[in-house]
Amino acid sequence: MNMGSEDMELLRDYVRNDSEQAFRALVERHINVVYSVALRQTQNAQLADDVTQAVFIALAEKAGSIPTNTILAGWLFRATRFAAANVRRSETRREYWEQKAAQMEPPSSLSPSEAESEQVTPLLNEALDQLPETDRAAILLRFFESKSMEEVGHTLGTTESAAKMRLARAVEKLRNIFRQRGVVVPTAAVLAVLSAQAAHAAPAGLASTIATSALLHQSSASTLILAKGTLKVMAQAKAMKLALAAVAVLFAGSAALVIQQAIQPVAAQDVKPATPASAVTTNSKVLVFRNVPSWNRTPDFEDTLADLGYDFEIKPSSLMGAADLSRYRLIVIPGAQWNTDFYQTYAANAERFDRYVTNGGILVLELNGAENDGIMLPRGVNIIRHPAKTNLLVWPDHPILTPLGGRPIRATYASHCYLNDVPKDALVLATEGDDESNTNRATFIEYASGAGRVIAACQCFHDRDRSGRGPLMQTVLSYATEKKWFTPKK
Repeated sequence: MNMGSEDMELLRDYVRNDSEQAFRALVERHINVVYSVALRQTQNAQLADDVTQAVFIALAEKAGSIPTNTILAGWLFRATRFAAANVRRSETRREYWEQKAAQMEPPSSLSPSEAESEQVTPLLNEALDQLPETDRAAILLRFFESKSMEEVGHTLGTTESAAKMRLARAVEKLRNIFRQRGVVVPTAAVLAVLSAQAAHAAPAGLASTIATSALLHQSSASTLILAKGTLKVMAQAKAMKLALAAVAVLFAGSAALVIQQAIQPVAAQDVKPATPASAVTTNSKVLVFRNVPSWNRTPDFEDTLADLGYDFEIKPSSLMGAADLSRYRLIVIPGAQWNTDFYQTYAANAERFDRYVTNGGILVLELNGAENDGIMLPRGVNIIRHPAKTNLLVWPDHPILTPLGGRPIRATYASHCYLNDVPKDALVLATEGDDESNTNRATFIEYASGAGRVIAACQCFHDRDRSGRGPLMQTVLSYATEKKWFTPKK
């Protein structure tokens, strides 16, 4: 009996009899090789320990489904490779955010330039108000109240490390809000402004005076009026938010203006036309519709959005017909959603996506994986299934394509389909390139539709095939959210 047969006998014994002795024998037989492979790939003894444990846990869980003709050494090698790759990706992301977090503690000598302070400071309160509550709290605690990162984590109910990541992302979100208002400054400048915001000491004795007044209900008339006015405005704001939400659900359209006027009367000359319910808001949030992972890749759109500091949500395709699309600046339709009803559901709601784009939304479609379902894109663009091993770049200096350095995309399948009935005013970024007759088959396009824009790619945005196209996920998202559309040089 050879080693492979002995391994499988031990594995079968473990499966049939729950034999701890058999499993221990397998571990002892292969642990050195597994650990060596893990250590070589991770270059870290602790990570290699973690990977080795994970591999044998996976073996225990999958033992019953491993075919009898499997050479276990090979199975363990592949499992180790996958586990080590996953842990390295996680470690890389952790290191990235730790480096970002290190920037959250600028030296005490750091101060904003006069120009940066004049640009950012007037917008700071409004920008902070737009952050999610926990992000805003992290910034206030760290910079305004000068709390340590340990204290920030404790207050937020998380670890110091998690608090650092939260703070790093919050600062990036803040910088993006400034950018949307036309103020483009580096992260260091935002940090400098925030570092200068430490709370000013209140006049001596004021705290005691306030406490006494509040407890004994003894305040000046003007202070009492201000307090009551503040509470009234807060209540109105809350009521308005609830009322507008209810109106949007029940009636939509111009009825929202009627409710708004009923809650807070304004002078007739100050009334502005109501924004149609279907119009896309200026919200910076991104929506990713997803049913299943795309090729089990890492990073995916969600990881990249988090790295870029964007606020985003994930929803299943079952909500395509019910979700309020107008709340999102950008909607992503990822690839490889096969074996679910994802693309059929998209087809059933294609008109909703058309209206979303027409009203100013940005739609990014990764169509590699949708070639069998014939979905229709805005303005009648459709998909023709046709695999190509090479895609040629038409505009290599386009912001999305610059990471490729002008090189064609070559892979087992650079694209699984091409786009048909492409509008004449569309910008074709790439075409099939296996032979000259195919170069009129667009595989990557960008085009306007009403007030919005569509970016549709028949490529997948990952590097599992070493095609070099992995960075395109980040450039696509950055380009789509910034809305600085490319104009080819004639």
